[in-house]
Parts: sequence; C-alpha cells; structure tokens
Amino acid sequence: MKTRSALASASLALFSFVALGACTGVIGGTDGAGPADGDGGSAGAGSGPATNGAGSGPGASVGVGGAGAGGAGMGGAGMGGAGVGGAGQASSSASTTASSGGGVSCGDGACNGSESCATCPMDCGSCCGNGVCSAPETCMNCPADCGMCETCAGAGPETTPLDAEEQAFLAMLNDYRAQNGRGPLTACTSLSRAAQGHSEDMRDQNYFSHTGKNGSSFSKRACDSCYDNACPLQTAMAENIAAGNSSGSATFTQWKNSSGHNANMLGSAYTVIGIGRATGGGDYGVYWTTVFGGADEPSCN
Repeated sequence: MKTRSALASASLALFSFVALGACTGVIGGTDGAGPADGDGGSAGAGSGPATNGAGSGPGASVGVGGAGAGGAGMGGAGMGGAGVGGAGQASSSASTTASSGGGVSCGDGACNGSESCATCPMDCGSCCGNGVCSAPETCMNCPADCGMCETCAGAGPETTPLDAEEQAFLAMLNDYRAQNGRGPLTACTSLSRAAQGHSEDMRDQNYFSHTGKNGSSFSKRACDSCYDNACPLQTAMAENIAAGNSSGSATFTQWKNSSGHNANMLGSAYTVIGIGRATGGGDYGVYWTTVFGGADEPSCN
C-alpha cells in the first residue's frame, strides 16, 4: 500500500437550470512529486464562478467550478375533513359502538354512510387488496396495493451509521461553520448511505474519482440511495472526496486547505450531510466521501 493522500471536490448549483462544474485542475502526485501546477477548475455553466483546484502539501487535488444556490421550496395545501355529529352509546360489554348522525353503525354488517375499509373494516372489509394504496396502507403492510418497498442503493446498514472518526469530523466541521457564520449540518442517513457506498467502491475497485466505476455521478448515487431531493435534482448539492488519512481531523485539514473543498464545507446552501469512510484496501488505504445537501427530508432520518 502506498503512503500518499489525495482529494477532489465537485458541486452542483441550482439556478433556473442545473450547472455542473468541470473537474479539470489536477495538482501533485505521490508525496508531492507530481507537476507543480494545473489549469484550475473551470467555471460551471451559467453564472457559476471558477474555483481554483490547487491544494497545498502532498497529494492530488481536483477543483470544480460552480456556485451553490438554493432551490425553491414547494408547499402543498392541506384539507380538513368535516366532523359528523351523533351520539354514541357504550354497552356494558367490552365493545363500544359509535354511531354517526345518520344512525349507521360500524359492526352492523353493512358498509354504508361514512364507513370505509379504513374506518370500519369489519363491515367494509380490508383495504389491502382493493387496488388502491390509501392510508394507513404502505409498501410494508400492503405491497399488493402499494407495491414493493424501494430498495436503497449505497452502503448497507452495518457501515452507513457514522463511526467515531466520522462523528468527530462532523463536530469539527460544525464548529468551523459556526466560526464562519454558517449554520450546522445534520447527518442524513440517505446521503451517508451514498457517501459510504462510494468510499467502499473506490476502496474495493481501487480508484479515486467523483465518477463511479459504473459511470454514476454523486447526485445519481444520492438519488439511488433514496435521497428524494436528488430525483431529479431539487436542491443544491456537492461532494468532497479524499484518501490517505484515517482520522477525521487529518481529513478535515486536507479539505480545509483546498479552496474548492473548503467552499463546499462552508456552503451556506447546505443543511444536511452524508459522511462515509472506508478503510483497509486500495492504493490509499483509506477513502473518505462527504455529500452535502440543501434540504432535509424523511430519508435523512
């Protein structure tokens, strides 16, 4: 195993369209013995400014242009249901029968009035199997109506949760953001699934790139890992990768000392983060990936 380090960054920006900066600047090599300069990161499409790909110290650095901008949020209208009046009477037995204002009772053997499979399955039968996926049905309790549950790609449940070094990295990052007037980032399970999966893939297939061996981009990997805001892209996102350092503090320093990576870590558009660290293989021995997202969502929890 070679002793060296490397890092690269990529970002996506949302304007009226999505801009992807080009990964063109490459600097350094094994133990800093590579070429002395590069052409820097070119600007993303639209109004994304250029970022310099130059890093300091040993290791390779790839810079990416493109400024992050927040995507527009969309709200849905809520509807309240009307209440139906009527007196209910409880019998002396353990069962209680509630009646609606029209006198229709659940349990009388007839599915009528305001009764439904959801409110009175004893009269109307089970909702599951009627071809309509309605609450409280889900893919878990009624796949016949709702379909099979989605299988999320990325890392498995054993390695997705943050380990001690990943937690230490997140603490350092949030302290750094606070020092620079930025809000904290919250760990997001789906993004960590994507980040860990990419780190493991780079380790297992011995490569170092934002583009997966299968041709995937980081936003596609986030989508496949069930981060819905990436399917299609609806929020600002970015990815940093690094290799060669095992500890969270050393990797944090790697990224902090590179302008492109540092910009991603301090991005004001980001509110959630996925972190993945894979050890024990590949030329670099340890691989890190962080994926930044601009929106929290149920998949993060």
